[in-house]
Formats: sequence, structure tokens, C-alpha cells
Amino acid sequence: MSTSTTDREIHRTRAGIDVDAPAESVYRALTDVSGWPVLYPWIAHTEVVSRDGQDDEVKFWAVRPGPEGGLRIWTSRRTLDPDALRMDFTQQGSVGPIKELGGTWDFLARPDGGCRVESGHWFTTDADPAETAGELDRHGGLQMRTLKSQTEHRTALTSDVIRVEDSAVFTGTVASVHARLLDTLPARDSDESAWFGAVDGVRTVQIGHGGHTLVQKLLTPPDPAALYRRRWRITEAPGGVLVTADVLAVASAGQERVTELAAADVLSALASAGQR
Repeated sequence: MSTSTTDREIHRTRAGIDVDAPAESVYRALTDVSGWPVLYPWIAHTEVVSRDGQDDEVKFWAVRPGPEGGLRIWTSRRTLDPDALRMDFTQQGSVGPIKELGGTWDFLARPDGGCRVESGHWFTTDADPAETAGELDRHGGLQMRTLKSQTEHRTALTSDVIRVEDSAVFTGTVASVHARLLDTLPARDSDESAWFGAVDGVRTVQIGHGGHTLVQKLLTPPDPAALYRRRWRITEAPGGVLVTADVLAVASAGQERVTELAAADVLSALASAGQR
């Protein structure tokens, strides 16, 4: 029996799946967290907090599935090894009954051009370890099945993805433009970095990060999109404040209609930064 620094017993789980896609491409899909809002539909947003060589720290905002699903926010420290196709991670802070969590992901090439993805997780908990392991297994299984589906479907992470972006300079400060944008979003009742709301009857989740980034994801995307997310990034610039607005969408059908919708939405998103 091993123990952690907090003297809780360490428990372990393992999982694996065969993927009919090259190990290198599957490894890139999992480790490139900027693509997680497309790779994993429950991920609303990610931010790389720091990076030092092959080590980084990433913050994740996720929406639990279901009509009453809540929010989950966590930070992970990762070590990436693209030569060995391996990732090690340790989650920072506790989430629910899980007090500590870490593990590895390995991507093993197969002779036929596919790969075997294997994960090993360790955790400590104040709850029933079997129940916690079961929950980890359920989520890990969903994560692996989704990774398999997305990387085997050649267009899922490429041509189905629509990104539209534009920028403009506004008067004021980063703080004042940030405040103006917040006023256009559904109100929040606490200082949490993420909160639920609704726009025109559509349930949304809003995310704020660092006073310079705001994100809004529509939990029911407009038809025919399968995913729809807005984002504003705010920085100082000569003559004022530069606001970059972008829309991330996924459309396996009706790409032209979704692209038109996203382009109009980006212009509207920029206009909202100038409202008073």
C-alpha cells in the first residue's frame, strides 16, 4: 500500500482503447488543449496558465452533461513527451470526493497504422474508493470513446470546424471594456469565474479569465451547428483597447449557413464591446 503526502491511501485505475488512427495524431489531439472545446463537447474553455519547455499548467472549464448539469473547473500540471508519445499529469486541488489525482497517457503505435491508447490514473479520496474508481472509469471511458470517434472521423477536427475572427480598437481601458462586455452578458450572482445564464431563451455558460478573456458557450447550438461558442480577448493597444472577437462552431452539415451566422455574430460581438 502506498501513501500520498497527505497520508491517504493511493488507489489506481487503468483503461485502454484501440484507435484506427496514427498514434502521433491521436497524441496531438489529446495534448493540444486549445482544441479540447471541439474534441470534447463538455469542455467549454481552456487556458494555458503557464508553460516551461515540455511542462505546462492548464485550466479547464467543463459543463456536466444533462439538463441540470453543473460546472466543473480544475487546473492540471502536465509533462508532455512527444518523442515517447506520453503525457503525465497531476490535478491541482480537489474536486468532489477526489482529493488528489494524477496519471499517465501512452499512445502505442500498432503495425497496421492504428494505435493503442492506455491511461493509468492514481487518486486519493475521503469517500468509498470503489465508488470513486467507478466514477473515474465511467468518465475515462467516455473520454476515450470520444477521442476514438473524433480522431477516426477524419473531418471531425478539421473541415467540420468553423472559426471566424475579427478585431477592433475601442476607447477606454482594458478594465472598462471588460466591464462593458460583462454588462451585455447574463448577470452573475457571485465572483465565480463561470456562471450559467440564458440568451433569447437559450441556456448559456459564461466564463471570465484574468480580466482579459470572456467566453460564452450556447448549450443548445443554433441549427445546423453542433457546437457554438463566442469569445472576447482584450488587450492594451496604441490608441485604446484592442478587442478580438471570435466564434468557434462545428457543423457537419450546413457549413455555409453556420459560417454566415458566425461572421454576423463576430461583428455583433465586437459592437457590444463599444456599448455604453
